[in-house]
Amino acid sequence: MKLGRNLLLALIAGSFLFVTNIQAQEIYRARLSPMPTTPQTVTTILGEGEVILTLNGNSLTVDGNFFGISSAATGAHIHNGPPAQPGPVIYTLEVSQSTEGSVTGTLSLSDEQVEALNNNEFYIQIHSESNPPGELRGWVFLRSHFSDL
Repeated sequence: MKLGRNLLLALIAGSFLFVTNIQAQEIYRARLSPMPTTPQTVTTILGEGEVILTLNGNSLTVDGNFFGISSAATGAHIHNGPPAQPGPVIYTLEVSQSTEGSVTGTLSLSDEQVEALNNNEFYIQIHSESNPPGELRGWVFLRSHFSDL
């Protein structure tokens, strides 16, 4: 009987350690839409897209698509700036050099950057040949904030 009790206690302790080592994933989303950077670009920017970001600890995985932009994409970045305010680039993403395609990346965030992400201070921007300052932009929000998902 004592062996059975010790085995049960060991199983419970092992299960507790396993459960406490699981890190919760948080899912974020950015809807990409035309965002004029100057009055001259209001009529020349096109397209849309969606990016899903998964935070696991301090590791952020970015996976999204875009289509319909006015010219081939030339770059994509994650910026640190609150909604409706520009901010500096914190990470360069991989992007299809086309008018439609994917945007991806994996990065390690500092604790301060995780806090900025949770405070809605990140946005994704896709740049194109005809709109080098940026054609599509979307602020990153926790996915549960969207009622249609």
